[in-house]
Amino acid sequence: MIKKPLNFVIMGMLMIVFGAQSYAQNISAQKYFPQPDKIRFNGSCLFINGQETFVYSAAFHYFRTPKELWRDRFAKIKAAGFNTVETYVPWNLSEMNMPKDLDDLSQFNFKDLMEWLHMAQDEFGFYTVLRPGAFICAEFAGGGYPRWLAKFRPDDVDGFWLRSADKRYLDWHDHWYKGFCKAIRSEQITNKRPGKKGVILVQIENEYNAHKTTNKSYALQRMYESVQRGGINVPVFTCLTSETRGSKDPALAQVFDCDNYYVGLRDAVTCARRMQTLKQQQPDAPGFVTELQGGWFSTVGSTLSEDHYSNDRHFYAIAMMSIAGGSTGIFPYVFVGGTHFEGWGARGQTTTYDYNAAIRENGALSSKYYAAKNIGDFIRQYGGLLIHSKGGVCTFTNAPEEIVGGFRISSNGTRFIFIHNNSPKETRSGTAQVRPGQDNTAKPMYNIDQDEKKVLIANQPNADPELKTAPFKIAYELAPLETKVLIIPPGLTPEKGNWWFFQKTDPTSKPVTSVRIQEVKKTDETADGQWRPLPVGKSLPELKINDSRYVRYRTNFELTDKEADRYTRLLFNTFSRDIISLEINGKIAPRLYPQEKWAAEVTRQRELSFTFLKENEFHNRFDVTGLLKHGRNDIWIVYENIGHEHGYYPMEELAGIRTAGLSVSDTVIDKKLNWEYDADLAGVNSGFTRPDFVPDKNWTTLSLDTTTKIARKGNGLQPKGKQNALLTWYQANFKLPEKVSKETWRLLINASGNGYIYINGHNIGRHWEAGPQREYYIPECWLKFKKGETNTIVLGLRQTVNGAVIKSMEIRTYDNEGI
Repeated sequence: MIKKPLNFVIMGMLMIVFGAQSYAQNISAQKYFPQPDKIRFNGSCLFINGQETFVYSAAFHYFRTPKELWRDRFAKIKAAGFNTVETYVPWNLSEMNMPKDLDDLSQFNFKDLMEWLHMAQDEFGFYTVLRPGAFICAEFAGGGYPRWLAKFRPDDVDGFWLRSADKRYLDWHDHWYKGFCKAIRSEQITNKRPGKKGVILVQIENEYNAHKTTNKSYALQRMYESVQRGGINVPVFTCLTSETRGSKDPALAQVFDCDNYYVGLRDAVTCARRMQTLKQQQPDAPGFVTELQGGWFSTVGSTLSEDHYSNDRHFYAIAMMSIAGGSTGIFPYVFVGGTHFEGWGARGQTTTYDYNAAIRENGALSSKYYAAKNIGDFIRQYGGLLIHSKGGVCTFTNAPEEIVGGFRISSNGTRFIFIHNNSPKETRSGTAQVRPGQDNTAKPMYNIDQDEKKVLIANQPNADPELKTAPFKIAYELAPLETKVLIIPPGLTPEKGNWWFFQKTDPTSKPVTSVRIQEVKKTDETADGQWRPLPVGKSLPELKINDSRYVRYRTNFELTDKEADRYTRLLFNTFSRDIISLEINGKIAPRLYPQEKWAAEVTRQRELSFTFLKENEFHNRFDVTGLLKHGRNDIWIVYENIGHEHGYYPMEELAGIRTAGLSVSDTVIDKKLNWEYDADLAGVNSGFTRPDFVPDKNWTTLSLDTTTKIARKGNGLQPKGKQNALLTWYQANFKLPEKVSKETWRLLINASGNGYIYINGHNIGRHWEAGPQREYYIPECWLKFKKGETNTIVLGLRQTVNGAVIKSMEIRTYDNEGI
């Protein structure tokens, strides 16, 4: 028997008392909080332990920063004035391998999440917010979905299955929430002793408006009911999900919606308008921005995050404009930059997830950090007044059109004038008339989606007639993109008000320490291995391979003279569009498809996001003319899993080889082959990646360029060699100077080939030859600093058309480049 949670019992009672129709019409006034003395909300703010709370929350993903460095990042977040931290919780990391069935919870592992929660709450005194998806996006592999889940996609589904309202998908979604809720329910603030911190909010789904599927309300009802059954009794929220915004559905009315703001360089004021709209559509819940743009991600073959327009002034402006619109919950995303260790970024993402965040990937503090600290000081000083304020976008007359902003007035009469210069080049100054309650500059509002395209936000806020007070004059001076707030105490004139603003300070220069790598040892991957028969049609997840490692396949077969002359093609039908490289009888087979250029760059194929790889489609095709022979033939393969897509149909694909064989054409297999597989590369099996591995006589020594400066970013800069093997291993050793343990370090490299980099046995991410990333963060906790200690770098690089050539490498401390 399934026990119904208390709030569902009470909802049932309310429906009996008021009648189903009446209850549905008035549900927005019937919010139910299981423990209102510990946590509840109204249209103004969140109440925690009875105290009105302006939530200032930093996005810090526990899976993108080594555990040994969490304390450093938490301390920096605390110093910036945050009272809360939040994280996504990826299903794929939490349940790596496929369970036996829906009721099997044995594969769940939340150890890292729980350690992160305890450190945040108990050691640093943060409230915490959890966002378990299941779809998290986050530029993370599969959008957080485990790859094995695609195995359960029903054959009769037409269109998207994941994120749909299909009951079979939602059964698996319930499975995920069941494991998640079991792990974290004791961490909720409702289950903590007085004075202790805990989880205050849990999100279901993620930016559902962006996903095109039907019957979303039913799906969201199932999700809400699932977390309730799992014991979640803190408030539940969504973001950019219209179905919950002001809903009168008995279940969804208990969920409040939030906004995410990713806006153009000159569109900061739209954050105020959108916040006004949110609060008007949802008057019984606080206005939260659960993702306030803190930067942008970087993709292979494009540009790094540091080159994105979202600088400190943009960040400060959208935060202040959100507050001008009435927000009492600001969540910069991401506040702590990170790394896609072990290749856990989504397909097309770089290893770095620096994001141009306030706290950079290596822990450095950017100017955005000091802007965030200024916002934190502002909230701490004026948050109480702002919670009890009314206002929104206002008009500034007798001023250039670039002067925009908002007006708020607190219940005690304190006035706040938020003013912004949206010109990126020109300083503006003068005297303007402030007209509260009027917005004569309304223009279309847009959000920026993951493809950097503008998405129209349809609704505009309604003006508040109560705010239409007499205009008044203020004198202003604003640098390009600068934002200021004039605070006018009760009863005083604007001239007696105080200006609040952020003044950027340039980072001081730092001396740089460098260790240039003079030589490397090199050997090629072999066909030796721990081979097992490949069951026909079995994917890698079914073989318990759910990460993005390199896998090998092999086969041998007999041919007659006639067959050896007849077959000219080797065709592969794979579960996803990954890259295969192969040798036939000791020779590399020429690739016909995909083109060598794309096979080297392996960028995201956005145009294929709305098609499945069909069972009669051969994404990897090779010319085997002249490579086959009479008698025994041997083929071995390196299969490169280039990453699990984080959206659309490729998110619902398995990985590995479905079937492969010889052919006389490009369209059909004439002779199917039986295969074996090895779950790892021969180099991994032989211990090449271990820090104590000593190369033998099969390794050769090569000298590197030690004089040419290594570029830290850029596309197409790799050396142009030629492919002479499937994959090549490199090892180099270095010692760090004494007394440098407090520095942060990076690897600069100029090389061709794609593959993983290991530092002292730790996989620090994938090298993509295309760029733009040419430097890789080396977490200081994984380095050896003691006198005489040797550090080891190992690279396993799949050869592209440019080979796998290392021209130069350097271990270097960070300076202020890119900050």
